[in-house]
Amino acid sequence: MAFAFDTASRRQAPLVALHTWTDMSLGETWSVLPIDVDYAEVAEDERRLLAERLAGWREKYPDVPLALRTVRDRPVRGLLAAARGAQLVVVGSRGRHALGGIGLGSTSQALLHHCACPVAVVRRELPEE
Repeated sequence: MAFAFDTASRRQAPLVALHTWTDMSLGETWSVLPIDVDYAEVAEDERRLLAERLAGWREKYPDVPLALRTVRDRPVRGLLAAARGAQLVVVGSRGRHALGGIGLGSTSQALLHHCACPVAVVRRELPEE
């Protein structure tokens, strides 16, 4: 998040924070949420989660116009759609690959291959031991 906000601030550009969510259960390919799920309520919960995660960043970068968007879609598809007309897409990398910084996740890989604008894959800094 620091990279995205700092870059937007330096470029004097607006920032769109996108959170995608899906009705597929993680780890269970064919499992979905029950049919009686109130998707409007789920969507509101996801919007609230995104706003909470970004609250401190808004305070730290008051000069950056920030739009919060939640989309019920798979991450790659949602990010590619949101990236139309963007100057830059910033995604994180958990850095869990066995070879250290070499590995990228499937979302990062797909964006690097299909996104029409530059993509920054930012690995979070781990505390030094």
